[in-house]
Amino acid sequence: MVSKVLKEIGVNPERFSLQWASAAEAPRFVKLITEFTDKIKELGPLGQSEGIEPDEMKARLDKALDAVNSRKVRMVFGMTTKSIRKEAIFTTEYINAVIEEKLTKAITGALTAEPKEEAKPAPEKKAAKEAPAPAKKAAPKKSAKAKPAAKKAAPKKVAKAKPAAKKKGSAKKK
Repeated sequence: MVSKVLKEIGVNPERFSLQWASAAEAPRFVKLITEFTDKIKELGPLGQSEGIEPDEMKARLDKALDAVNSRKVRMVFGMTTKSIRKEAIFTTEYINAVIEEKLTKAITGALTAEPKEEAKPAPEKKAAKEAPAPAKKAAPKKSAKAKPAAKKAAPKKVAKAKPAAKKKGSAKKK
């Protein structure tokens, strides 16, 4: 999904890499980090190889962050992962195909949507909040009616324990 969003906003998807290495795979880890670092050095600063000015890049990244945080994209992503688990096909090709099919529309829609401005209270409502409310007259107290007493639960009958039967031959002989 990250690569898809980066591609949609015009950032080279090669700037993102997710690889797994266990703690026992130190040589593999070093190789992965070295290769990724070399790739980023080759691409240059963010936006340079893409031909995007820093201010425009910041705006696009903010838009991408808003898109992946949108409720619709998160819901579609959740349903997509549920679908993948249900089918129990975990190949890279299948997962990429499902993501392409189901998430592309949601991501593109979220990236092209206009940002929602925070709702501002109407001036008259704001003024009403600032003005003190007129004092209300105290309502006369109604006489308290006596409420009927709650019914008491009937006491439960407790069965008395019967003495244990004596076993034959257990009595001591004198």
